[in-house]
Amino acid sequence: MNVLTVLLCIWAMVALCAVLFIRGASPRVERPTKAKQARPSSYSIAE
Repeated sequence: MNVLTVLLCIWAMVALCAVLFIRGASPRVERPTKAKQARPSSYSIAE
């Protein structure tokens, strides 16, 4: 492998690690979940 290939591989690994680090450090925004279902189920475990 020549020097250019080695440098490009090292640069690609550093760039990939930076992207993964930034994605992992960014805050997660979760969508609010619905507390109740729109329509209750006609079947219930309690019955």
